[in-house]
Amino acid sequence: MEETLDFTPLLLVSVLAVLVPFVAWRLTGGLVPAVVGEVLVGILFGEPVLGIITHHNEWLTFLGLFGFAYLMFLSGLEINLSLLGQSPGRRWYIPGVALRHPLISGTVLLVLVVIATFVGLRLMSTVGLITTAQIPMLLFILIATAVGVIVPVLKDRPDLGRMGQALLVGGFLLEFVAILGVGVVAALEREGITWKIALILAVPSALVILVWLSRFGSGRFPIIPRTMHELAQTSSQLKIRASLALLVIFVALSQVAGTEMVLGAFVAGLAVTVVSPRHGSSLRGKLDALGYGFFVPIFFIHAGATLDLGAVFDSTESLILVPALLLVAFGAKMVPSLLGLVPAWGIRPGLAGGSLLSANLSLVLAAGAIAADLGVIDDGLHGALLLMALLTTVLAPLMFSTIAGRAPDQEDGHTLIVGGGDLARTLVERLMAGGRRVIVLDRDPDAPTKWGAVGVEGVVGDPMDALTLISVRLLQTDVAVIVDFEHSDEVIDYARSMRRIHPTLRVVTWTSEMDPQFEHTAIEAYSLSDVTALALEEAVLRPGLHAARSDPESGLVEVEMLNREFDGQTLSEIDFEGDVRVLVVMREGESSVATGDTSIFLHDRLTLAGEPAAVALMGNRFQERKRSRWFVDVRTTRKIETEY
Repeated sequence: MEETLDFTPLLLVSVLAVLVPFVAWRLTGGLVPAVVGEVLVGILFGEPVLGIITHHNEWLTFLGLFGFAYLMFLSGLEINLSLLGQSPGRRWYIPGVALRHPLISGTVLLVLVVIATFVGLRLMSTVGLITTAQIPMLLFILIATAVGVIVPVLKDRPDLGRMGQALLVGGFLLEFVAILGVGVVAALEREGITWKIALILAVPSALVILVWLSRFGSGRFPIIPRTMHELAQTSSQLKIRASLALLVIFVALSQVAGTEMVLGAFVAGLAVTVVSPRHGSSLRGKLDALGYGFFVPIFFIHAGATLDLGAVFDSTESLILVPALLLVAFGAKMVPSLLGLVPAWGIRPGLAGGSLLSANLSLVLAAGAIAADLGVIDDGLHGALLLMALLTTVLAPLMFSTIAGRAPDQEDGHTLIVGGGDLARTLVERLMAGGRRVIVLDRDPDAPTKWGAVGVEGVVGDPMDALTLISVRLLQTDVAVIVDFEHSDEVIDYARSMRRIHPTLRVVTWTSEMDPQFEHTAIEAYSLSDVTALALEEAVLRPGLHAARSDPESGLVEVEMLNREFDGQTLSEIDFEGDVRVLVVMREGESSVATGDTSIFLHDRLTLAGEPAAVALMGNRFQERKRSRWFVDVRTTRKIETEY
């Protein structure tokens, strides 16, 4: 059997998957997404040019297919469903106010984009570039947007605030409707109008059942979440297995229902989004690593390798299709942005958002292949769609950056403390000792005087009141810590009130008994018993780190190891200057207590402790020479900049 298996194509794809992001970054500085490079090298080494990677390798074909399913799964993971349940406010009837609500602006964008795309396709059919029968499938292909491209761009622009959330929700609605529409059209092409079309509803219905079980089943069957938690960090990695099982279950359900697996994979991602917390969980990081580290690159490279580019250049008509499709792709997103985004955010941000929504790659690659297999589009139109997708993925982020301009320089955000008791005072003092900026929201009428004596700003008010939350500059807040409350429902009400203004705000609190609603509302709750046990464990197993954390005068920072001089050396081989030591080494998300035999490598995260001046000096040595270096104070997560 081993003689029949050829691993050479998989070896080549694996090597290319490693090299492409590095080369793309070095050549373009990150302006061109790595996925574009992966498709291009697929074209180079695949059937269009060299012919090394072909569709005849069954292993590679399967991995490429599963990679696409996994990409749609990860797209579902990016969606924050809590944004859809926000209240539009009392002045919802004013367009400029209503369109600031993510769900309203996203819905308006969805309707306008569908109309604009249909008009553009109708014009193309009028001049004979496409047929009328092709419009339904092309409509759903072109309204889609690349959530995988939008999310990284928006993460680099926190200054966009609620407009960024509006773009994300709009992108989610466009992607979901496109995926559902492609599934329906494909089913109609295969079966016609039959009762089997109703089976497509089985996929979202399964999602609803899973949501109900996650919210109400854990209380009736407590052994399930407890066992999942106990096995999550063992070799069983039960949460990863369960997530992958969900993916396969929904993909199989899609096949049984007669629709495309793209819908099942996307809904599987939504399911994991619903049942797992968005903050404080390593599950999403592990799923991202598994997908973007292996399956997704194989899909993009294989898609490029099996692309029939020859069909695009076979006729003048096919070549004309590319600019025509580009015009529809950008026009159908940017023109609606004039009505859906500009009234709320202004002309430049609105047009920039419309250009970013024009990016469309993964669904075009998948839906184009589906349409070609069904005979809805010919090879020339299929190739033109793929070239259009590549160009939009490259041009959309560049146009967004050009129109929106550079992000304004912003200071680090502050921490909001809700409460005024002894625990709040102790926390404030420790955060201030670490250099963290703090604002206290207290119900005590004497709060300004009481907290002013400590050296922090105290505001009197109710955490449920919108004007009070605006007065504490909630949009500039990194994290809100709810310290004083009567019961857990009060914490949940506070969190929901804050997130109506700041949808992505981290909310942290303590509890004596865990409430399942904390997880569903993405509140990071820490059990007093667990925190106490953790502190005692640290004192026993890592006394040096515990002492450094407990002593406000001790230097304690985390640095990234960038100096090639120390790459591969053990700590005992390094000449430390002054009273400083390495306590913890973190590598690829896993931390270990440092000893003299511990080796360090590039990009390790090192926790240094000791005399502050010596810690700063040694931190400079560990970092690569450049104009400025950033440390992270592990007690406050505050960035500290030093210059050489």
